[in-house]
Amino acid sequence: MKLSAPIACVCAVLTAGILLSAGCGKKAPTNVLAHVGSEVITVEDFQAELQRRGANRQAVLPREQLLNEMVARLTLVQRAKNSGLEKADDVRRTVEEVLIAKLKEKELEPQLAAVTVSTNEIRAAYAQDAARFTTPAKTHLAIIFIAADTKTDTNRLAELSARAREARQAALALPATEKGFGTVAAGFSDDQISRYRGGEAGWFTSDELFDRWPKPVITAGLVLKEVGSISAVLATAEGFYLVKKMDERVAVVSPLAQVSGGIHRQLLTAKLDAVEKNFQASLRTAANVQTDLILLGTIAYPTQTVANAMSMTPPALLHTP
Repeated sequence: MKLSAPIACVCAVLTAGILLSAGCGKKAPTNVLAHVGSEVITVEDFQAELQRRGANRQAVLPREQLLNEMVARLTLVQRAKNSGLEKADDVRRTVEEVLIAKLKEKELEPQLAAVTVSTNEIRAAYAQDAARFTTPAKTHLAIIFIAADTKTDTNRLAELSARAREARQAALALPATEKGFGTVAAGFSDDQISRYRGGEAGWFTSDELFDRWPKPVITAGLVLKEVGSISAVLATAEGFYLVKKMDERVAVVSPLAQVSGGIHRQLLTAKLDAVEKNFQASLRTAANVQTDLILLGTIAYPTQTVANAMSMTPPALLHTP
């Protein structure tokens, strides 16, 4: 909630004044420097203001000038109270925010500052979540695809199957230096994206999803033993495939020293969140919070869909004559 400048000013004065007047109201009228309506400013109040100014590195004013400023502040606070401003929603909300900040500073922040993460905890998290710090093994594959479908007649299927076997023989005859299917892919493959790149299909791991290629085809490529190996002809509902293993990369585990910083941040964040949740839960328990969800359900409330629709609706065009 954004307050206007005058209200923000009064609110700041009110907040400070409430604390000042509360302190004054509890004291017997001794050592009184000034009477302001029904309230007083005592020597102790004056000394506290001096200390506050010193802590904030504010200029030290002459005694009488400082007292006059304190009187001016208290008169503003009294006028604001008499006008009912302390009961205004925006003022009350601002005072609440100040109180919440002070409470967290006093009770929550010391708990958060005491949270630590030990080296043993980092090591344990590293060992427990080893898969997260492991780059899986990858296999570089080339693929030849010869299209067919369920509507293809038996004779045509036999021709396409023979064509796939012919492509395999041609691929086996390629020189050992040919990593992919080379010109064989261009001559046989029906996959327009890869056929002119030697059947280049990309790098694959055993646990990823395959959008463009059938899983059995990729799996057949992953189980090939040697780089340069070519699978048998694979028949699928889409047609016939050949897969060649072009290259491979073994799994790599990131060393603890390399990832310990990230683990520390993760564990620390989790602990800080837990402390804050426990703090909030303890406040609810102490306050004996009870809610009426049935009554809450009777309140007219915009749905998420309606809210989104409203935010996406463009403003009406203004038509000028």
